[in-house]
Amino acid sequence: MHLPHHSALSQEEINPNSPRPEAWVHRTAAPLRLPSVSTTRYPASRYRTPGVLEPIELLDLLELNGTTAAAAQALGLSQPTVSRRSRRLIQELNLKGQRPKALQALRYSETTCLRLLRRASQWHRLEASAWRLGGSPWMQPLLHSAHHPGGPPLRFRHPRAWQELVHSHCLDGALVSGLDLRELLAAGADGPGFAPHGAAAVVWEGCRLQPLGSVPLGLLLPPGSTTPLELWCEVVVPAQQDAPGLASWVRQQQWRCLHAPRSCQRPGEWAVLLQQWRQPLVCPQGWAQLLLPTLAEWRWQALPAGDSDPLWLLMLDGVRDEHPHLEPLVGRLAAALEPSRVQPNTATG
Repeated sequence: MHLPHHSALSQEEINPNSPRPEAWVHRTAAPLRLPSVSTTRYPASRYRTPGVLEPIELLDLLELNGTTAAAAQALGLSQPTVSRRSRRLIQELNLKGQRPKALQALRYSETTCLRLLRRASQWHRLEASAWRLGGSPWMQPLLHSAHHPGGPPLRFRHPRAWQELVHSHCLDGALVSGLDLRELLAAGADGPGFAPHGAAAVVWEGCRLQPLGSVPLGLLLPPGSTTPLELWCEVVVPAQQDAPGLASWVRQQQWRCLHAPRSCQRPGEWAVLLQQWRQPLVCPQGWAQLLLPTLAEWRWQALPAGDSDPLWLLMLDGVRDEHPHLEPLVGRLAAALEPSRVQPNTATG
């Protein structure tokens, strides 16, 4: 599999005479107390889950939202109702809770019965052209530009976690960072098995990766910041286990990673974090524009051309062949990336 290279320095190219603080490696800041931010309910769409499949939708949203309260809000039900129904469903399907692991996305083990039920639920919504797409919060402006209807909450996740959710039919597709995929390739023998599929797509362990384009990266800078940034300065990034490729890219710029807590996902949470830390954030322009209204005197500045995150659409192999009427969505996603290409010295503030 070939992934586009970026212009960052490799470890061998780093000047050994550059001043290095004693602890220049990445660190995770102390836990941050964030205000509770309500989960946004999915926007209304034409698709409605049939009653016979509603229990499966409930279990899917439990997995995708992470908590009973968030799933209840997404479904428009009370938390006690969701708790009661989920307990009954888990018992009837004989599902077992799984011990949390770093890259694990599912809380409950799968059974053949559950997989078939989820497959039926997926087939029904795909026949209605109602994709359930996942991706990081960075993808919020992109999905809006592509006129994609409401879906599961956007979260930073490792590519292995996205793959697990797609394999289980909880998600129909996921927008995955090319920087993170490159980290998997760098794992060598322990990494995933990628194989070419056609002119551009790549097959990865039963899934297909389709390139969509690249998201240019920039810096969201606090008041008083100057560029270029000093060597070994701290730069805010998502949690290491959720965005390893971005962390690696930051270190190759001879900066240090200041990792946000994994609970930091929504724009309001990121705005609070940045106001407290007052350190630069690496992010695309669309995400910066969501944060700037609440960050007085902050500004976004594009990085040199070529510093970008290639974006891939992850699906089960064969899904697009079985549902060709969904092809326009892939085209809209690719087209929505084009306006995000900005000039190298563009600043927003």
